[in-house]
Amino acid sequence: MFKIVEKTRLWFLLSFVVIMSGLSVMGLDALKQRQYLNFGIDFTGGSSLMFKLDSESSIKQSDSTLIEEARTALSKFDLGHSHIQITKDAELIIKTIELSNDQRLAVFNELQTNLGNIELLEADIIGPTIGAELKRKSLWIIFAVSMFLLLYISLRFEWRYGLSALIAVLHDALVMISMAALFDLEINTAFVAALLTILGYSINDTIVIFDRIREWLAKDLVFKSLNDALNSAVTSMFARSFHTSFTTLLVIGALFIFGGTTIKSFCLVLLIGVISGTYSSLFIATPVISLLFKEEPHD
Repeated sequence: MFKIVEKTRLWFLLSFVVIMSGLSVMGLDALKQRQYLNFGIDFTGGSSLMFKLDSESSIKQSDSTLIEEARTALSKFDLGHSHIQITKDAELIIKTIELSNDQRLAVFNELQTNLGNIELLEADIIGPTIGAELKRKSLWIIFAVSMFLLLYISLRFEWRYGLSALIAVLHDALVMISMAALFDLEINTAFVAALLTILGYSINDTIVIFDRIREWLAKDLVFKSLNDALNSAVTSMFARSFHTSFTTLLVIGALFIFGGTTIKSFCLVLLIGVISGTYSSLFIATPVISLLFKEEPHD
């Protein structure tokens, strides 16, 4: 049996170091009057371009090849990190920083050189007002999800379990934001989608562990203390949590290695989130329960 609760300070210290490292980087960027997070076009505004690809080129070459050729063309204008997507209708969509008419024309000519005959279908400008509204809505969505999770777990178990789960979820969100600051990950709608996915994944793992804790506390087993019961319950769930997370990481890792450039950042966020979610379910939520419950011996 692992002494998990007894090492609460160690688990909290590890999380504190990771979170504070990211927050420190954000704080330094803010002091230098730079963007404290790498917000993408969805939040800051920019240009959205849609092109119709030449039918022969789209048939002869795979989507990944076409995307790489488009990225090569954009790299000549320092736009290599732009979001590039090809639809099933052979349409090329590029989302990048705001471009002037001359810049759009230069990009169009370079794309024609690399991709052959293409046709400009649409050129939109996403204003910063829309980006600010999307940022507010994303924060409200995350807040609403957290509150619903707190309510659900409080009704299913009790408020102390709900508060423990909420702290674990907030821990995961802070870790992901901190890692985004440390590794300069782009914050876009895909990042928000990955964040919400991880919150759901983490809370599912936490609920399963809470069920085992409640089950063990309800049994007529002799425990020297509440911490002893918590340690035994969580230790019995190690194998389940490890196998679930490992198989999930295998799939995400395969997508990260063999997937296109466009989804690599999304997969990286998921990888970080799965590791953080598993860690918080085992080493954050359970120690918080121990702190919230009055320590009493179980006879």
